[in-house]
Amino acid sequence: MEKMYSIKEAKAVLGLSYNTVYRLINYGTINAVKIGGSIRIPQAALRKFILEDTSGGQSE
Repeated sequence: MEKMYSIKEAKAVLGLSYNTVYRLINYGTINAVKIGGSIRIPQAALRKFILEDTSGGQSE
C-alpha cells in the first residue's frame, strides 16, 4: 500500500504553507481523498504535482 500524507506532512515535503496545500487540493491540482474526517494525499499525487504541475495551476 502506498504512503498517504496529511496536509501537514505534504506541506513539509513541498515547502508550501498549509493554506496553499489545502487550496491546491480544493482546486483539484493535487488529488486527495477524505478518510473519515482527515484529508490524505497519496504519494503518487505529490510526485505528479512535483514533476508535472509545479506551476500551481497558473498559466503564463
